[in-house]
Amino acid sequence: MPYTKEHKDKTRKRILQSAFQLFTAKGFDGVTVNELMENCGLTRGAFYAHFSGKSALYNESLKFAASSSKLSELKPNNISDKAWLGQLLDGYLSLNHVNGIRPCPLAFLATDIVTQDQEAKETYTRVYEGMNKTIMDYTQTYSSCNENEILSVTSMIIGAVAISRTLKDQKTVSTLLVSCRLEAGRILGGV
Repeated sequence: MPYTKEHKDKTRKRILQSAFQLFTAKGFDGVTVNELMENCGLTRGAFYAHFSGKSALYNESLKFAASSSKLSELKPNNISDKAWLGQLLDGYLSLNHVNGIRPCPLAFLATDIVTQDQEAKETYTRVYEGMNKTIMDYTQTYSSCNENEILSVTSMIIGAVAISRTLKDQKTVSTLLVSCRLEAGRILGGV
């Protein structure tokens, strides 16, 4: 008896979650298909029922992670755009995020993406552009921030998280995150 669409979708999601977790920890070259499938408790055959290869999985896991991020959530009706953006920045520039709680693929794959194929780079670019558009949309309701300011903020916060993941001194990490949060808030109109 063939699997249901719901079962296939659930299996695909499980593979994507496992892949993103492993790719962010080890990079593309540090993960094998066998390791990936073992990590999610499935067979190698199940992998090829969902993906044509590891590169296709990498690309899809990047999109999956972006669609699962806090930034992709709908803003609650009872909060202003400015307050919501402040909450998003607080979460993004937090120790929980640096330690991998709902990791952003832009920060967690920043150095790994340069060695990937053109399709993965294009996906990364679209995710980055989506982040900029979302932040711009929120700021336009209360501030006159321009595209260059948004680009500087997103580059700064992605870089802050990526750098924080490499540092051993937690005091330095905390100082970096707080400093970037203050600067991002200033640029984004006092968020």
